[in-house]
Amino acid sequence: QVDQRTWGRPAHVDGPPMVTHYAGKSRIWRRCCPPRAAGANEKAFAVKFPDTPLILAGALGGPICIFLTTPLRNALTLASQDAQSSAWELLANVFQAGFASGWTGGWAPVLPSSPQFITLGPLFHCLKEAFDSSFLAVCLSAVAETVISYPSSTINAQMAYNQAQELVGSGAEVLLVSAWIPWGPGVILLFLRNALAMCGLRLLSGPVQQTMRRLRVPESFRGLLSDFIASIGSGCLTTPLNQLYNYASTSQVYTHSGSFEQLRQLAAFLGTTYVSCGPAGEILGLRQSLVRDLMLRSLYTAAIFTLFGAIERICVLLWRLREKRL
Repeated sequence: QVDQRTWGRPAHVDGPPMVTHYAGKSRIWRRCCPPRAAGANEKAFAVKFPDTPLILAGALGGPICIFLTTPLRNALTLASQDAQSSAWELLANVFQAGFASGWTGGWAPVLPSSPQFITLGPLFHCLKEAFDSSFLAVCLSAVAETVISYPSSTINAQMAYNQAQELVGSGAEVLLVSAWIPWGPGVILLFLRNALAMCGLRLLSGPVQQTMRRLRVPESFRGLLSDFIASIGSGCLTTPLNQLYNYASTSQVYTHSGSFEQLRQLAAFLGTTYVSCGPAGEILGLRQSLVRDLMLRSLYTAAIFTLFGAIERICVLLWRLREKRL
């Protein structure tokens, strides 16, 4: 009878038990899949399921964050088709039909925002625990977030754009995308935007918190302030991608064009929106619309991620208090 723990090792050789699952296996299986020693330095691949407060933060905090920031999101959508108006004029256009009109399309992403923000919280922590890499966790979480949020985010942008077109009577309304198809015009841009935006909260917040600690910022404000500053940085980085996505999702010409023509239109959008050129085509500098969009996007990103970070911390704190009482 062969001891499965020491199978394949000579009797005179000592060592740690072999990791086995060879009972009942054929000789070919044993030759193709030799046993491995369970050494002390070998790291096991284990996944830790996210804690309950992190799941609650994603499920409850997502709808709150998404719905409250709808006016800023709609203003950014209008900005993608308007390079002349100021930030204040865009916000005024959002509320042009009344205060409630600022939340046009805001209900569309509320329901998907629960699983969307679970990808920001529990899924991120689970993937980081599994792969021991914040960068890989961010990328995989961004894929999941994009698949979940693309239909609702695009419908929200298209509804806000259509409302503005109806008010001016242009007749340039676009057809809404399907709520059940997680891809379409601008989906790659949305993924890149989501990945960079998530970097603000997950990758940049830690170094910013260390800087705050050196500056002796009170601990009660350190986490919130760090999330706010890091989110502003990620908001600036994601502004071009966000506006490219808004343009792609609200442009009929872009939707019905081929891949190379779409790339040309995206490059033309960046040039006409953010670069000022002279009569001969020479570059004169950057336009004020870049500062406008940077401000709106940074304000939106800082608001949504700082609010979510605060909700996440509150859920963890309340859960710990609950466990102490029990």
